[in-house]
Amino acid sequence: MTIPSVTYKQFGETVVPVAPVGTKRWIVLYIMVSAILLTTLACWNNLSGGSLIEMFEDDSDAPPPHTEYAKMARYLVHKAEWVSMGSLSTVDAIKGFPMVNIISVADSARGEKSTGTLYFYLTMLDYTAQDLDRDNRLTVMLTLDQDLYCTRNGIDPMEPTCARIMVSGRADKIENGTAEYAFGSRAMFSRHPAAQKWIQTDGHNFFLCKLNITQIAVLDFYGGPHYVTMADYLAADPDKRSKAASSSNTSERQIPPRFSTTEGTTATP
Repeated sequence: MTIPSVTYKQFGETVVPVAPVGTKRWIVLYIMVSAILLTTLACWNNLSGGSLIEMFEDDSDAPPPHTEYAKMARYLVHKAEWVSMGSLSTVDAIKGFPMVNIISVADSARGEKSTGTLYFYLTMLDYTAQDLDRDNRLTVMLTLDQDLYCTRNGIDPMEPTCARIMVSGRADKIENGTAEYAFGSRAMFSRHPAAQKWIQTDGHNFFLCKLNITQIAVLDFYGGPHYVTMADYLAADPDKRSKAASSSNTSERQIPPRFSTTEGTTATP
């Protein structure tokens, strides 16, 4: 067994504590290096247009590549909480004119898988329901900027790169008591709790509808809209992300010359 040695100080001897060598110096140096690194990081991110910070952001809810038109349409429909709904007016002074309204929608309950079908409540007290009762054809528009995605990323909502879709079809009333009515109502209540009060208010007589799609037009890049077939639309899964298409892919729309940002060069039309 080894007995540890112990050093005893002599009686009356004062023990002076010895400070670690260079402790303050190392603290000052650490602060200086940290400040330099943070400043460099901020400058680098500013010069790269924020791309450095974007590397660390969660892109699980990022929109799909603009070349995947069907997936973009499904993505916007699934995210939508409301749409701009256009109908043909039945008001005498503007009969036959286009009329637009804001209508709350849901394609599934919040957090659940996309269905691609827009459900919404209408009441005959509102002019949209009156229009659709006469002619149930309608068009809805959805934009990527509904949650200010474009605005936050410095893209004007009117720019083609701020994706939008125009979905045309007919409004179909869903009969109460069916499985689809239960699904659509639950989806609406999940995203729009106020809807429960709408249907309980005497005299308003809200009824559930869905959009039976005829055509889908997607505008998410320069070069004009792209039309998505119903087969492609229903087959697309917005919950699955895929890698952006290569710039060499011939199916990718090119930037027209008038939108070229490189002086002295033109893009393929």
